[in-house]
Amino acid sequence: MPAVMRDLPQVRARGFTLIELMVTVAVMAVLAAVAMPSFSTFMAENRAKSKAAQLAAAVQTAQFEASRRNREVLFTFTSSIKPSASLAGDSSGKSWASAALPLAGSDSDKPEIISVGGFTENSADVEVAASSAGLCFLPDGSLKVNSSTGVSGASCAVNSTNGANVKLYASRGGKVWRVSISPMGKISTCVGVEDSSGTFSCS
Repeated sequence: MPAVMRDLPQVRARGFTLIELMVTVAVMAVLAAVAMPSFSTFMAENRAKSKAAQLAAAVQTAQFEASRRNREVLFTFTSSIKPSASLAGDSSGKSWASAALPLAGSDSDKPEIISVGGFTENSADVEVAASSAGLCFLPDGSLKVNSSTGVSGASCAVNSTNGANVKLYASRGGKVWRVSISPMGKISTCVGVEDSSGTFSCS
């Protein structure tokens, strides 16, 4: 063997010991346990944010239908399994439906179902609380008080100053999303917090 090769230091391959691997796994487990609650909160709040956007779009569609059809349209929350077949209002329902109310003097006294929607996927992550089970839109887009919509439990109440609103609560974290509809029909969404007395404030 050449002298140069004999003089080179011998390098021995070295891997991780069992103790080193166990320590690494333990550290990773601790980090995962610390991060899991934050990740769960993030996912729950993200779903609530998504549902708030879906809800605002559905309300806006009902408002548009009132203008397009030139008649009063009811948007109502419901817990009905099949809203198109059997519709009943519920201010905490996680599904919804839009229905065109019959015109005065019409042969039919039943609302005409326009669309149904809502969400069931990860529904446990979101709680719904509406100031009124129903929202009644006139052709000009404004809200109308109506206690005789023809749909059980779906009366439309309107605060003369604030209109109506829907709050969506994430199952984790303290954020609350609110979809507001002014008496004149302006739809807005904001995220904020609610104190123990139920007072909501936008961030």
